[in-house]
Parts: sequence; C-alpha cells; structure tokens
Amino acid sequence: MWMHNGNIGGWKHIKRRLVDSLRDQWFLGVQGGTDSEWAFALFLDTVESMGHNPSTDPGEDGFGHTVLREAMLKTIQRINRLIADIPEAHRGESDLDTRSLLNFAVTDGHSVVCTRYVSSSTDEAASLYFSSGTNWKEHEPRGNYKMERRDKGADIVLVASEPLTFERDNWVTVPTNSILTIHKQTVAIRPIVDEYYNASPSYSRHSGFAVSKGLVSAAPGAAAGAPVDSLTAAAATAATSSEMLEMKA
Repeated sequence: MWMHNGNIGGWKHIKRRLVDSLRDQWFLGVQGGTDSEWAFALFLDTVESMGHNPSTDPGEDGFGHTVLREAMLKTIQRINRLIADIPEAHRGESDLDTRSLLNFAVTDGHSVVCTRYVSSSTDEAASLYFSSGTNWKEHEPRGNYKMERRDKGADIVLVASEPLTFERDNWVTVPTNSILTIHKQTVAIRPIVDEYYNASPSYSRHSGFAVSKGLVSAAPGAAAGAPVDSLTAAAATAATSSEMLEMKA
C-alpha cells in the first residue's frame, strides 16, 4: 500500500524520462497520470532492482523494514537525479519549480516506512506527525479520541499530516528530511542525508512553499499554515499479530 502527500518538482519535464526508466511490468500497471502513481511505480521498480519481486508473496515477515527503507531512499534519489537532468534550455521557464514535496508512506503489511522530505535546503517540508501508545480510545463528547499509554510499548502508532486530537503533547513532529520506520513495537526516525540535509538543530527553514501548496498543518497546537489535505496512516501493531496499515485521503 502506498500514499503520497505533496508533488514532484518539474513534473512535466521529467515524466517521460521517469516512465522510460521503468520495467514493463510497472509501466503497464499504472492506470492514471498523477505523479503519485508514477512515484509508486518507480518505488516498485526500485524494489525489483534491489533483487526483490514486489509481485510475489514476501512471506510471513514481509520484505523487511530495512529493504523498504532503502528502496524509499533510492526512489527519492532517482527522482532528484531526474530533476537535476532537466535540460538547461528549460531552466529559465517561469512556471518551472524543481522543488519536490515527498511525504511518502508505504507498507508491506508488516512494516511501515514514511518520509517527510523536500528537495530544498531552505524550505520546510509538508507537515508530518506521529503518536504512539497502547490504546486509541474514544472519549466524550462522542467522536473525540485520545492516545492512552499504559506502558512504554507502541502497540498503536498513528502517522498523520496534522495532529488528530487536541492533546498536542501526544504528537511528535517528524523533522524535515527524515524517514520514519515502524516495525513491531519500535518507531525509529533517521535523517535523510543528502545535499538538502542540515544537521544543525538551530537551522531555520521557511514554510512558505509548503503553505502555498496547502500542506502545512493548521490543527490546534500545530504550526500555523493553510488547511491541508490530510494524509493519515495508522499502524496498529502487536507482538503476536501482524501489522496493519490504514490510510485515508
């Protein structure tokens, strides 16, 4: 299962080359023309190039969170290379914006990998948060939910483009240009280290680009911005059962 919140920069200039780079199976599987669909095809092509067949049953443990994470990073690298190779003749076009907002989410039913990424050294990525605990419970008034924690385990992990509750302290902001991995009861965040990464904790980025796309959270207690199209991925895990991912657009 795949989800993308954002856009691929310079799309009309890279789409044909991206399509040409795919194996026939993944090219033929795309039914539409959106950048999100083709990004998924690129991801599947990348998984196959790593020696795994996305069309086969990976077994009771899935492909493994390491494989999914590596394939995700390689997919982003391939997108960035395609954009970098846009001919110089098109670089001066007034409507060309090569910045990509790549908040991706993928699962094989056992592990979940999400990214919060922008191909810019100065811009903020589209917002992304997660909350973990032992029980996602409805409270009064009806329709209000709260994450409960009975121990240090992460039996339930919610990943969303904006906090889903008013308990702001229940939600952790995923840093810009990071990759989030959920496997069993473990949540890990790692930086995506490339030419757009900055390790300084005091480094400041501008949110204007993501705000202009409507992709910065306007939820209570979150960073100010324009309303967002919610990307929600909920992963409920237990030590004795397989993981489940729910995504809502």
